[in-house]
Order: sequence, then C-alpha cells, then structure tokens
Amino acid sequence: MNVRVWGGWLLAALGITVLMTMGCEKGGLGVRSSNLTGTIIDGASSAPVEGVRVKIVSETAITTNAQAALGQNYISITDANGRFMFTNLTPDKFKLEASKVGYEDLRYPSASSTVTSIYVPNAETIDIGSIKMNAVGSPLPQYISVRLYLRDSKSMELLPSDQEVTITFDDKTATGTVGYWASGTYQLPAKNGNYAVSISPDPNLYKTTVMTLPGTSNILTDILLDANSYNLIVRCVNVPDYIEGGIVNIYAEKKGDYPKVLATQTIDNLGTLTSPNLPRYIEVPGIAFPINLRINVRGYKDEVIAINMPQGEQGNIRIDVDFLSDNSTFTPTLTDTNNTFGIRDNRMTRHVILRVAGKDLLDGDRVEGVLFGASTSVPPVAPAGGFVDVVFDEVPVGYKLPWSVTVTPAAVRAASGSFTLPAAGSTESPTMINPPIDNAEGELELPKHSDIPLIIGVNAKRPD
Repeated sequence: MNVRVWGGWLLAALGITVLMTMGCEKGGLGVRSSNLTGTIIDGASSAPVEGVRVKIVSETAITTNAQAALGQNYISITDANGRFMFTNLTPDKFKLEASKVGYEDLRYPSASSTVTSIYVPNAETIDIGSIKMNAVGSPLPQYISVRLYLRDSKSMELLPSDQEVTITFDDKTATGTVGYWASGTYQLPAKNGNYAVSISPDPNLYKTTVMTLPGTSNILTDILLDANSYNLIVRCVNVPDYIEGGIVNIYAEKKGDYPKVLATQTIDNLGTLTSPNLPRYIEVPGIAFPINLRINVRGYKDEVIAINMPQGEQGNIRIDVDFLSDNSTFTPTLTDTNNTFGIRDNRMTRHVILRVAGKDLLDGDRVEGVLFGASTSVPPVAPAGGFVDVVFDEVPVGYKLPWSVTVTPAAVRAASGSFTLPAAGSTESPTMINPPIDNAEGELELPKHSDIPLIIGVNAKRPD
C-alpha cells in the first residue's frame, strides 16, 4: 500500500512538471516574439551615424535578478542609414546603450528623460525614432599663442610698433609693445570658453577697449582702438546772400605722401548774412595730428588749414570760415590766437559781358547794366557792329546771379522813354555764371581760361 501511494504521488508530481514545461515554451501560452528598432543621428548635423554599436539590456537584469533575463541582452550595428533592429524579443522593459569612436557614449533613456525604460509589448514592433549622439570635441591644447594687431579705428593703420600696451586676460596682466603683441610670443593656458580681455593703451592717446577672445585655440586677430578725439566745430560766417542752397564739404586729411581722409562732414545750410547757419561737428582722432582740414565750397578754390594739437588734450575746437575776409597775407594755421580763416581770396571769378543788341537800340542811346551789385554805364555812342558791350570784372562763378540792362534813348527821342531788360516774367535772369573752361594753349593760340569772358546776350527789344 505504501508503495502504491508513493507511486501515485510520484505520477502526480511528474504530471505537474510536464505541464510547467509546456507552459514555459515560447508561444505555448500565447507569448510571441517582438521587435525593437530606431535610428542613431549626429547631434549637430542630424546626419545618420553608421557603425554604432547598439546594445539593449533587460531592465530586470540591471535592477533585480539577472538570471530572469537570460537571452535578453542583444547587440546590433547601425547601417548606412543609422538604423538598428532587434528581432525575436520576449516582451520586456529594456535600456539601450550605444558607443562609437569619436562620439560620447549614449544611454537611453537618459537620467533626464521623462521615461525610465523602453517597453516592448507582446508581438509588436516598437520604433523609438531618432536618438542623437554627440561627437567628442577636439582635445584642448595646453597653451594657446596670442597675436594681436593693434590698429587705429579711424585710419586702420597699425599703431607705432614701440608703443606700449597693457592687456589683461581674465586675471593675467602683461605689458608689451605693439610689435611684441603682433609677434605671437605671448602664450595663455587654453580653456573652454572665452577670456575676458581688457586692452589699455596710452590713456593720453586711446581709450581702453573691453572684449572677449576664445580660449580654445590660438588667437590671431586685429584689434581696433578708439583714439581720444577732438570735435572740430566748423561754422560759416558772413556768407554772401547770392549763395543760396550752397554747401560746404569738409575733409580731415592726414598728412603724408598722399592725403588720407580721416573724417568728412557737410554743411548743407550755409545761411546768409541775415540768417547764419548752424555749426557742424567733425570728429578727428587726436593721434592723427598734425592734419589738414580742407574746406571745399562751390565757386572757391579749396582752403587748406593746418591743424596740430598737443597729445592728450581733448575737447571742442571752434573754427570759423569767413567769406568776407582772406588769408592772402599768412598761411592758414590753427593756433591759440587764430581760429578764423577767410576764403574771400579763394573766390574764383571771371569777366562777364552783357552784349546788348536789337532793333530798339539806336545811335545815341545810353546803356546801363547791373550785375552782382555793380553798375556799369556805356557812354552814348553809336553801337559798333550793331551791339554794345557792358563789361564786368571779377564776377563770382558757380551761382546764378541776377542782371539787368536799362536803355535810355537819345535826347531827340526822349519822348519814347527808357526801358529795362529783362522784361518782367522773363526767364533770362538770373543766369548761372559757370566757371571758365580750362583751355590749353595750342596751335590756334587760344587764350587761357582767365581771359575768356562769359557773354550774355541781351535782346534790346522794347517791352510791349
């Protein structure tokens, strides 16, 4: 009896074992294979990364019992499209690891992710999409060299090579000549990020410049320094009333083999004797002195003023351009006692002739002309060749000037009365007095420009 009972229990135990074995076979209880796929891309360019070693590990193998996750530890390599694929997986929670030379190791999900694992359910294909891998940056060198070309921001010229400049990089300060800083001799420890840089030239000449420069590689750059400057305040005084709508161009030029323009300004409202203009500012770097200040006005030869200032001084310097005085007796140079420069002697002029002719100009008539405020009368003589010339000397050029002619009949025809030209409403006056054409002397022995008059024809016709 005991044997049979024991044998019955033995058969029962064997039966349970068979059932457990059948239930654990894959698919025996409805468990079917699953798949996991995704793409590895470059973190900067988003291009697919080929040849990445991708490994998935069951979460249970990591956190609890590794024996329970046997067979759930797989490796795949990404293809040319950065794609990886794991097939025939048992449903589970996974973590992913990826590695490749030149890239930082990747763990997914990361510590900052909102999910903690990749869940692959039964009989499904899970695509986790694109995952970024970051390339490893180039390793920093131990030191970097510093080569700086220090230039004037206005002229763009290098500062004198023997001029000393102090430069601070974070908390490291060094003083060297402009030539030393351009040599590349100075070295700094390399660092991730930028150096805070302060460049301090001679304070009498230039302002301190603050900037940042990279600490990851050698520094080679131009540094533009702002010089202490003067504001030259230029104003025009005693401007003739006939100059309407005129302008003055101002050029600050550095002396040398050829003029180098440092700054320009335009006075576009010259004003008049009764309505003065507002001054204009022209900023000139102090380091540039000595300089020439060129005053350019239509109808005038350029006025060039020599200016020199002691280094280190700054401020506003007033310069007056006087249209009614001249500099014919001295060289225009800005000094403590002289800041007014006359340009009357620079005014260009020419001879102008009002040539009067017409059916109403008869023998014995007297002709009087007015131009540029000057009056000229022609004695009562018979018109030579059918016309009479009223001549004016030194008439300013470059502007429209009004003129008029009055014809007074001879005494025998006094009853007919005098008449004035141009008639009211005529478009003949005022007339532009253009500068003379500079004709060279040649085979025809043409006169020089100073001898060529401007002839304005006047039709001596009594107004209706």
